[in-house]
Amino acid sequence: MNLLLRDKKALVTAASKGIGQGVALALAREGCQVIITSSNQENLAQAVSVIETEAGMKAAAYVMDVSSATSIRDATRRILGDYQGIDILVTNSPGPTPTEAATVDLAAFQSALYTNLMSVVQLCRTFLPGMIERGFGRIINLTSSTGKEPDEGMVLSNVTRAGVLAYAKTLSREVAKHGVTVNSILTGSVMTERAIKLLQGEAQALDVTYEEILAQAAQSIPAGYICTTEQFCHAIAFLASPLSMYVNGVSLAIDGGYMKAI
Repeated sequence: MNLLLRDKKALVTAASKGIGQGVALALAREGCQVIITSSNQENLAQAVSVIETEAGMKAAAYVMDVSSATSIRDATRRILGDYQGIDILVTNSPGPTPTEAATVDLAAFQSALYTNLMSVVQLCRTFLPGMIERGFGRIINLTSSTGKEPDEGMVLSNVTRAGVLAYAKTLSREVAKHGVTVNSILTGSVMTERAIKLLQGEAQALDVTYEEILAQAAQSIPAGYICTTEQFCHAIAFLASPLSMYVNGVSLAIDGGYMKAI
């Protein structure tokens, strides 16, 4: 299927590794002009090389720390100066440290609120005016299943991801008349480098093999396996497309059926 994405300008934040890089690569393969950001210059350079090699499309990179309002402001000003706006915004951010609600540190809570929620608001406020002016825009927020089904010991993720879902739903109702859609992704298990390291650490702690832990994790998913980043990103490429014009304000679980909510 031709997703009609050729030459669309797409910005993906926190995209030097993992799911963010996977989204950028998927969009580049569809012909998008991809712009990626990360706080790590070295990782950005490696990601650009991967995207350009595998997709055959040029990619641009800007250093941006989504935990810093100043860094976001400076990077987005440069992007707007270089590209005069973008068509597709995919917000992504690092997952907060696991923390219990009863003992959560207030400074950590404030940091997570900016990194995972306020950064999304700042990015949307920056790029929305251009989308509205041109009559087309796609905003896709990569969140987590914890935003809808809170996990114990994950209060920072639970609260901030739920905040993004509420903000995105509200925004989607306000800007759809301008040709801009806003959707969110409830991310489930994906075989990123980080996920593999976490599984390896769990295996070591339980004194079992990595293969055993991986099999146990896969058994908890109705689909029976943990998807690759490529498998995960097909739906996101569609949401970024002009063909998804009537999909707006949804919180889409891409989790192999793991979530129990209706």
